This record gives sequence, structure tokens and C-alpha cells, in this order.
Amino acid sequence: MKMKAVVKRKRELGAELEEVDVPTPQKKEVLVKVLATSICGTDAHIYEWNEWAQSRIRNLPH
Repeated sequence: MKMKAVVKRKRELGAELEEVDVPTPQKKEVLVKVLATSICGTDAHIYEWNEWAQSRIRNLPH
């Protein structure tokens, strides 16, 4: 089964919308079906890859 995910792979402006495999829940985990989502201020900084994001995000994907 597939799902859509916004993925940032490079330390530069932008991100990509990709289809990725739905993860299989491990023991003591659950899989939640997301009906709606949104972008927050932190996401916007990471997308823009501005000074704020560069000073806080150490690893990609984050």
C-alpha cells in the first residue's frame, strides 16, 4: 500500500511530493489513517531552508 509524503532530501529550497510505502506497525505501535493535514510555520522554514532552519535542523530527512 502507498501513501503520499512531502520529502526534503537536500539542504536547499524546496521539497518533493512522493508516493512512499505505508510503514508496517511494529509491536506496541499503531497505524493511523490521516484524513487531513496542514503545513505549520516550522515546515515553511524548512521548505525555504532559511537561516532559522539551517541553524536547527541537523539531519535530513527530518
